[in-house]
This record gives sequence, C-alpha cells and structure tokens, in this order.
Amino acid sequence: MISASPRRLNVFKAVVDHGGFNAAANHLGIAQPSVGAHVKALEGQIGQPLFHRHRGQKPRLTRAGETLYAFAIDLLRKTDEAADTLANLRDADTREITIAVHRDVAAYMLPPQLAAFAARYPKTRVVTRIGTIEDVVAMLRDREVHLGLFLASGPIAGLPSDELAREPMVMVACPDHPLARRQTVTAAALDGIAIVTGLRQSRYAKMVDSALANIGVTNYDVVMELQESSAVKEMVRHGAGVACLPQCTVREEIAAGALVVLALSIPLAELELRCAYRAPLSVIGQHMVHCLGQPAKC
Repeated sequence: MISASPRRLNVFKAVVDHGGFNAAANHLGIAQPSVGAHVKALEGQIGQPLFHRHRGQKPRLTRAGETLYAFAIDLLRKTDEAADTLANLRDADTREITIAVHRDVAAYMLPPQLAAFAARYPKTRVVTRIGTIEDVVAMLRDREVHLGLFLASGPIAGLPSDELAREPMVMVACPDHPLARRQTVTAAALDGIAIVTGLRQSRYAKMVDSALANIGVTNYDVVMELQESSAVKEMVRHGAGVACLPQCTVREEIAAGALVVLALSIPLAELELRCAYRAPLSVIGQHMVHCLGQPAKC
C-alpha cells in the first residue's frame, strides 16, 4: 500500500514533468537536495528505484516509476478536487479566507490593507500565516492557503498571481560606514564590499544577487547570512557590512538616523509585491485581492 503524502508525490511528479531534479527544484522553489530526499523516501517506501539514472542524461522512469506516476496524477487530481469542494463548503459556512504572507510584507506593508478589508467585510474571518517566501510558495502549492503575498522580481512558475504594487530596494549602511557620506556611490566603489544578506539559497538572497548584478556589482563578500530582515538591519546598524533591503523594512531606522541609504549612481531595481492564489479563486478571495491592490478604495 502506498502511503506517500501528496507533497511527496507532487515533488516526484515535478521531476517527471520537468525532466530532472534541478528543473523540478526550480519549479517548486525548493532546494535540489530536498527534491532528491523526497524521491529517495518514495523509493524506500516501495522498495525499488523509480528512475534509471545515467550521468549527463535526463532521468527515465522505471516500470515502478511509471506505475507510481499514474497513481500520483490520479491521487493529486482527486486531492485537489476534494480540497476545492471542502474549501467552498467552509467558505460558505464561515466566510473564512487564509493568507500566507512573507514576513516583511506582514510586518511593514500588510496591516493597513487588512484593516481596510476587515472594515469593508466584517463578517469574514481572515487567518494569516507568516513565513519566508519559500514558506509562502510551499503553502500555496500544497493548497493550505487561499492567497499568498510576497515580494518577488517577477511571477513564479506554476502560480497564478497579480502584481499589486512596487517596492523600492535600497542599500543601507551604518552612519559611520566609509560610503555613507558619499554623494554618489558607483559600482566600482562597491567592489569587494562586505554584505549582510539572507540565506544564500533563499529566493530573497537570489533577488539581491540579481539586483546587484544589474547595477554592475558582482564582486562582494557575504560576511553574514540571516533569515530575518530585522536581524540583517541590526547587524548593519552595528557595522557588520551593508545590506540590500526593501525600503519599507528600514523606513523607521532611516528616519531615526540609525541607518543611511547609500546614494547609488544606478538605483536598484524595484521588487514586485505579488498576490498569488489557488485557482479557482472564491468570490471572497477576489474581494481580498481587489482590496489589497486598491487599499484606499476597497
């Protein structure tokens, strides 16, 4: 009897659909070793390999893999249908909507929008779950939430989403940093600079890498990796290095003079505030997306 979780089967299915472990990891927004661990666990459960693996070639399904793939397609379809039916029943009874929110959005951008929604739809209960961008994406893919709010540099494959707003990225330093008083900070001045950033395999750290590369900065020293933006800015405040952060997360520190925005000769690209959702989106979910996109008018 196969007792694999839908999550594990979904990872296995992604390997088949996208032609490899790395491609599946990119599609799902998780690390490649995690994909391998899920497949290995499945192989342990059924007692035989699921793929023929040859170096330099895409993995091919074994006969056991073909059988499990057909089973996965059928189970995942039925799981989605059951989840939609139960969600619709729950929404009809309680008018509840569950949102997964990137922690930076939750702390610095979401409260006014949620307050406006609550005022307009007082009979709807809003349940909010907070996490990293990876957490939000995983909860959406696992159909644990109706909506997901996160900062991104563009759409995420396989997730329908709307861009709600733009958020500037800024490079900040402590007031005593050598670059803090420069009228203009060029890419050359940032060569070899010490940077405090998120965990290196995270989506946010990759967005920082991309933003810096776009302004010609590719040579820098990551001196510290931290998962929380609050911890990142505290380390910057104490002189550990500079950091690229959404402007909303450092607005208070900048106003108080605890952090300084470096005057880059080429500004960093803006991030997108995206609202991804589980299709089909319920009526109350549509109201929430509308409200989040137009908080003054919702």
